[in-house]
Amino acid sequence: MTRNKNDKAPAKAKAQTATKKSGMNPLRYLTEVRKEASKVTWTPWSETWVSTVMVFVLSVIAMLFFWGVDSGISWSVQQLLAIGS
Repeated sequence: MTRNKNDKAPAKAKAQTATKKSGMNPLRYLTEVRKEASKVTWTPWSETWVSTVMVFVLSVIAMLFFWGVDSGISWSVQQLLAIGS
């Protein structure tokens, strides 16, 4: 049970004290979404472009690294299996 600041009586639940809202109108919802989207600070195109290029470059570097490690492990396993046969 929740109590108020003075711990005298239970606090009223928010659901009981809140006024009931009517259903959300889709047009009103879209209007509010558009209003909120206009408040967003979007990154400049140049920063987006540089970030995109960096993601691709780092992806290629990671791909080459894991390809090399996989090739090395594959070669090692083949050599070990060749010893046993």
